[in-house]
Amino acid sequence: MRQYRYRTAALTGPWRDTHDAAIEDAVRAKQAVTDGGDDGEIRWVVPGRIEEWVADQKPTRLRN
Repeated sequence: MRQYRYRTAALTGPWRDTHDAAIEDAVRAKQAVTDGGDDGEIRWVVPGRIEEWVADQKPTRLRN
């Protein structure tokens, strides 16, 4: 099972079941903003990324 969370230098979000939920957490924490389109593009307010974790693996960088 894959899980996702946002990570910035200041904050790290909780693990979520979907990539979109992790993005929503980053936006709520004012670490990122969305363009409002269907493509799911985000702009980081501070340097950040969405991490992906698969059971029995170390967290990996998914997107910058």
